[in-house]
Amino acid sequence: MIAAQIDKGIRPMFSALAVPTPWLLAAYVCGAMPWSVWLGRLLYSTDPRDQRDANPGAANSFRSAGWRLGVAVLTLDFFKAFIPVAAVRWLGNLPDEQLFWVALAPTLGHAFSVFLRFRGGRGITVMFGVWAGLTLYRIPLLLGVAAIVAVMLFRNDERRALAIPLALLAFLVLTHGPGWMLLLAAAQLLVLILKIAVFFTRQYRHHRDGLSE
Repeated sequence: MIAAQIDKGIRPMFSALAVPTPWLLAAYVCGAMPWSVWLGRLLYSTDPRDQRDANPGAANSFRSAGWRLGVAVLTLDFFKAFIPVAAVRWLGNLPDEQLFWVALAPTLGHAFSVFLRFRGGRGITVMFGVWAGLTLYRIPLLLGVAAIVAVMLFRNDERRALAIPLALLAFLVLTHGPGWMLLLAAAQLLVLILKIAVFFTRQYRHHRDGLSE
């Protein structure tokens, strides 16, 4: 069933790679804006990347400088994904197969930001913004419930983060969602897994270096 959904969406999607460049670039650049780093340095002389996981996102903004910076970054990270995706979704009149690439661009921009030497964050807030741009409240409501349940079930930040796109994938499979949406959720999950893997690799190296001293 999953394979059929993916196959149904992937063939036309890869035959529609000619996405209008301005839309694609705008979505990537918006997603790449590291508001947590910019505002943290400008207003609080702090950098969220100094936290345990070095993630330049809203969660570490709360930890490094308190709720004012955290709320500001949370809002800006949401809208930097929502605005370009919603504009293309509701005004751009692109087919779904091309919309996939524009919707993926903010996640890639946040995770591999041109402003941070192609490093970046995990993109949970950006994920909410992307899906709000695509479906308004429907998918973000599901993501919010998944996030609340994950906080109740897990103490580990990485497990909490992974639970959100996994819940989305399960929902799309069970409701026979469009293939391109299933692929988008899978791509976001893969980016998140990669960022978490980088974090654990860094932790292992620090631990190994500490033992060798």
